[in-house]
Amino acid sequence: MKSKLSTDILRKRDNSLFMRAGKGMFALRESADLAEYVAERHKKALLDEEVVVFDAQLRTRYVSSPGVVALPPALGRELLTQCRPMRRSSAEEDVSVIQLVSAFVVRHRDLFLTYKRTRRLPESRLHGFYSLSFGGHLNPDDIPPLWNIFEPESGLPFLERELSEELRLRTVGRRYSYLGVIWDDRAEVSKQHLGIVYEVELAEAQYEIGERGFLIDAGFESLDDIDSRIANFENWSEMLARFERTRMWRPEGVDQ
Repeated sequence: MKSKLSTDILRKRDNSLFMRAGKGMFALRESADLAEYVAERHKKALLDEEVVVFDAQLRTRYVSSPGVVALPPALGRELLTQCRPMRRSSAEEDVSVIQLVSAFVVRHRDLFLTYKRTRRLPESRLHGFYSLSFGGHLNPDDIPPLWNIFEPESGLPFLERELSEELRLRTVGRRYSYLGVIWDDRAEVSKQHLGIVYEVELAEAQYEIGERGFLIDAGFESLDDIDSRIANFENWSEMLARFERTRMWRPEGVDQ
C-alpha cells in the first residue's frame, strides 16, 4: 500500500488525492491541514548508496561528442535497458562505467537559479564551484520498468523526487521541458557522468533550498551575469549556459 500511495503522489504530484503526512504516514490531501512531508536525505553516507551506471564503451552510441545532445526518448529507453546498479563509492573509482544523473535547469523568465556547492557534499571535485543545475545520482528505484525518465509525461515524477531533495518548489504553473543529455570530457567528474537535462520554467521566482548547508548562495541570475563570472562555474554549467543562450535567441519556428 505504501508503494502504491507513493507512486500515485510521484505521478500526480499536487493533483494526487493523497499526500505524505509524516515518515511512513499518508493523508487525504483535501481533508488534511498539513504541509507536505519531505523525507530527509542525508541519513547514510551517500557514497554507500546504489546508483545507476552503464558501460562507458556504449557512450558513443548515445553521445558522440561533448555537449548537450537531443537524445530521442526512444533511444533513451534503450539506454535504460543497458543500466545496472552499483555502489557509488565503487562507481566513482571505476572508469569503465558512466553514472546516470539528473540535471534540472530552473528558469524564471530570463533568469536562472544558481548556487554554490560546499565541502559537505561528497563530490570533492566540485567543491567551491557554482552550478546552474540541480539534481544528482539516480537510484535503481528511479528507473521503474513501466516509465521512461526521458519523457516528462511518464518518467518525470521519478526524477522530481531527486530534485525535491535539493530544491522545494511550491509554486503552481511550473513547466518541465526535456532538453536532452549532457556529457563532457574536459574534467574527470563530468567524463564519468551522463546527465538527463530538463528545464523547469517557474511562473514565480519562489523556491526553497532543501539541502541547507550543502547548497549555498542561491539566487536568480541572468545569462550575462553568469558569463561575467563563468570561471566560478563547473564545466557542465558553462555548457548549459551556452545552450540556454542559443535557445533563447533562436528565431520562432526554428528547431534546435
